[in-house]
Amino acid sequence: MTPTLDAEQRYRRLFDDYHRAIYAYCRRRTDAQTAADCAAQTFLTAWRRLDDVPSGESSLPWLYGVARRTLANEFRASRRRQRLHSTLRDNTTSTDPSPEIQVVRREQDEQVLRALASLRPRDREVLQLALWEELPHAAIAELLGCSTQAVTQRIYRATRQVCKEFQRLDRHHGTDRVARQSGGGELS
Repeated sequence: MTPTLDAEQRYRRLFDDYHRAIYAYCRRRTDAQTAADCAAQTFLTAWRRLDDVPSGESSLPWLYGVARRTLANEFRASRRRQRLHSTLRDNTTSTDPSPEIQVVRREQDEQVLRALASLRPRDREVLQLALWEELPHAAIAELLGCSTQAVTQRIYRATRQVCKEFQRLDRHHGTDRVARQSGGGELS
């Protein structure tokens, strides 16, 4: 079936308006190449299901939902590949830092990411959607299939947990710094 001119125009507008946001959403969760692949897959899905894509401001949350599922599929496939590689090789796997840590080098930012990683995946996701993607609570609720009140409660709880963990990491980091300074001694 050949697409109509209106469908093509609608898709182009959708792509032009939201590709950058979808790529950024993916990039914050994975490396650049995988993010580009997942963003492309998201828009391929949007093209195939153009009649299902809501119009107006509801388009972006719908695309985030597709991107979220695309990333989840990619992560599952990646884990399967890793298990296969470890089965085929007896070598130990290298532990490269996550893409976030490669991009964010400052100590405090790394502590924030560690605090965020301490959350349960669903709490981390709701916090990222609210703070990084700047989605309104109603859009997050629609995306996750829960009530707006549940989203508000999850964001509140996740924020408190991240703050507590950040403070704990900061105290621990400060103790390590003091120990290094006092135990290192000066060469004379």
